[in-house]
Amino acid sequence: MLLQSYTESGPEQLVLPAALKVKAVEAKYGNVREIAALFGGAESLKAAIDELQALLYSA
Repeated sequence: MLLQSYTESGPEQLVLPAALKVKAVEAKYGNVREIAALFGGAESLKAAIDELQALLYSA
């Protein structure tokens, strides 16, 4: 879901919190706070998004 939005909208789609305000993501995982809690907090979530961006740009 997130990668599909990325391919359709470009790199700005991976900017928090906009990256998580995709209807399909919210429907499956909840709002931004709920998603951050799944990652152990906002900083861990941001680190995961940063790592995802780095991996996408290195490919």
